[in-house]
Amino acid sequence: MLTYYMIKGVTSEVKGKWIYFTFAGLIGILAAFNFLLVFLFFFGFYLLFLAKGKGFSKKFLTISSCVFLLFFLRTELLEKGNQTKLSEQDTQFYIEISDEIKVDGNRFSAMGRELLHKEKIVLSYQIKTEKEKAYLSDKLTTSLACKVKGKLSEPNTSTNVNAFNYQQYLKGKQIHWILQIEEFTPLNCTTQKKTLLSFFRTLRENGIQYVQTHFPEEMAPLSTALLFGERGYIDNDVLASYEKLGIVHLLAISGLHVGLLAGMLFFAGIRLGIARETMTSILLLFLPCYALLTGAAPSVIRAVFMMVLYLALHKWLVWSLSKIDIISIVFIVYSLFTPYVIFDVGFQLSFSVSFVLILSAAFLLQRFTNPIILLFCTSFICQLASIPIMLYYFYEVSLLSIFANAIFIPLFSIVILPAIILVFLLHLLFGTKIAFLILPLHILIVLMDKLAIQLSLLPFAIFTLGRPSAWVLLLYLCCIPYFFVLWERGKGKKHFLKIIILPLSLFLFHGYGNNLSPYGEITFIDVGQGDSIFIQMPFGKGNILIDAGGTIDFDTEEWKKRQKQYEVGKDVVVPFLKSKGVRVIDKLIITHGDADHMGGAFEVMDQLKVKELVLPKRASLSELEVDLLQLAKSNQVPWKFTIAGDRWKTGDSVFHVLAPLAGMEESERNDGSIVLLTKIGGASWLFTGDLEKEGEERLLTQYKNLKTHVLKAGHHGSKTSTTPAFLNRIEPKVAIISAGRNNRYGHPNQEVIDELTERRIKILRTDLHGAITYFFKGDSGTFSTQLP
Repeated sequence: MLTYYMIKGVTSEVKGKWIYFTFAGLIGILAAFNFLLVFLFFFGFYLLFLAKGKGFSKKFLTISSCVFLLFFLRTELLEKGNQTKLSEQDTQFYIEISDEIKVDGNRFSAMGRELLHKEKIVLSYQIKTEKEKAYLSDKLTTSLACKVKGKLSEPNTSTNVNAFNYQQYLKGKQIHWILQIEEFTPLNCTTQKKTLLSFFRTLRENGIQYVQTHFPEEMAPLSTALLFGERGYIDNDVLASYEKLGIVHLLAISGLHVGLLAGMLFFAGIRLGIARETMTSILLLFLPCYALLTGAAPSVIRAVFMMVLYLALHKWLVWSLSKIDIISIVFIVYSLFTPYVIFDVGFQLSFSVSFVLILSAAFLLQRFTNPIILLFCTSFICQLASIPIMLYYFYEVSLLSIFANAIFIPLFSIVILPAIILVFLLHLLFGTKIAFLILPLHILIVLMDKLAIQLSLLPFAIFTLGRPSAWVLLLYLCCIPYFFVLWERGKGKKHFLKIIILPLSLFLFHGYGNNLSPYGEITFIDVGQGDSIFIQMPFGKGNILIDAGGTIDFDTEEWKKRQKQYEVGKDVVVPFLKSKGVRVIDKLIITHGDADHMGGAFEVMDQLKVKELVLPKRASLSELEVDLLQLAKSNQVPWKFTIAGDRWKTGDSVFHVLAPLAGMEESERNDGSIVLLTKIGGASWLFTGDLEKEGEERLLTQYKNLKTHVLKAGHHGSKTSTTPAFLNRIEPKVAIISAGRNNRYGHPNQEVIDELTERRIKILRTDLHGAITYFFKGDSGTFSTQLP
């Protein structure tokens, strides 16, 4: 009884104020991860705000300080303990397959646990035969413990600016190694004792398999996403269209799904004669199980435990908490247990949008009685609240999001989601007897996906702004809440149109800030074994892309092909350009027709506006060049074939075409590369494509006084290029080599490295340094690399 009154007393003291503890805890986590002194200062300022601005008592300030300290110490201890016990020299392992089993093409992957040291690892295995693939797909399940041979490797870090850092992502899950399995025999596997967690993982696997087996091909992926939180089966084009429209959140299980499912169960139970108290108890047991069954994503955990807390308070306690208090408590408990989760984009989006919606419901949304206006306003609030996060991770916003959400949210919440849940449960009970119910739902889903794809193809569907800088991000985090405050203080259309200028001005400043910047850059993008060079002129005076990398396709059997193929243009070049806020490429220059230089150009032309395509003048075109010209024609992109003597001016720089030379149209493709000479940032630059020895000799014969400060070494540093005679004549100070890590060709060749070193030429390599960037202003600039 004494404990009850103590809890009630504390609750009364902080009731309606839990949100302030979430900020204290968040600052404590950030102080442990980065810039301790900065966040200590920030927390001191926060306490001053609570005391002077909000008038809170010393007791409340003391509690806030304790929360800050608790989260700081918890994160510090977790960070210090996040170390590996395994060694790169280890080759024999006893591992348990724990989660995320995938057999895609000739690759098996899963999350696992090394049982000797109790350490989580990522498992990867190259499947040898089609028969082995079928066997592994059938036999491998969670809770299998296997003896395997393999090699540990560190996860890849980001080698391009703003790229996804897989190493940091896995560290947040306390994973430090990828185990490349060399020998994998399921006969050496035994089933571990079932735990509650493994039971639900197995149940989830079986449920996903059931849907994939019994539902139509076009309907199964969406059903799997909405029932079990697994989006991996959704077609790439469909998923991309949902992302462009800003409605991809509908494919993730969140508060909408959890609330709808809980409501359906509660209503069904009441109709069956079960008492309300009993149904509340059933939901309190079911909802945590449902979170495990759907993969326990941050959005699911937030929604489930908000409802659990709400139901528990109403069932067992005589007082209640507001929704803002409930979500604040869930945030505090969740982030205290797993501080790394604050860097999860799903966590950030789920909590930020939920916080804003709850606050808006109390101050803004209650003004609107018309359901259509209410729907549009809710969609607008969600979109605005998520914009800083979306821009940081995805670099662009959907201009159709508010309209698309107004269409798709009612469709999902009223029709699609309830129907899929009902059809799935009925199919479990009655099997194919309910096929007549599946057909109309299947048709509706197909039509809905087609509508999403068509809407996403509209030219104004998305607007690319780029990743905001720290200062611009801070402006977003200040201006957007201030906009909501201003909106709450006034009413009417005139007031709204007046204050909407604030976020619109910020978007315009962010999107067109490059036009005001005196800085430019030349970046050699790390595209693996290939070339791609991005040149951005100061004051927005032009963007040039020389080559676009590409993935070389080797003939593979059908069973080896993966569902989601890695493609340099889609996965590297376009995201890099969008992260820089690039919407227009003034010139896309393809030095020659090899796949590792132009394969990514197709995605660049599809995703960005290209003003002109430039190709080398040759007697015949490669198959890829023909295909690219067809795409240029369909996209209404003008093109030209260039030859030595051509020139153009971009910004303050003149680009001179030195090759291919007239009369050499029949030369071998590498030696027919476009060679460019220009002066940028106080340095002369020679871009040589895949030029080899014969092409270099022609240049020396044609241009007697050819000199350069920076040389882009030809053909990835192969021994057939960058000859001593060439280096002696042009006298570069810096040589940049674009090559893939551990590539099959052995690039760059050691003889070339030795020749460059002997002449004291500074060598920069994408295989060692990642992306290489020259930042310049006026006639001066400096090099920087992504990797140290």
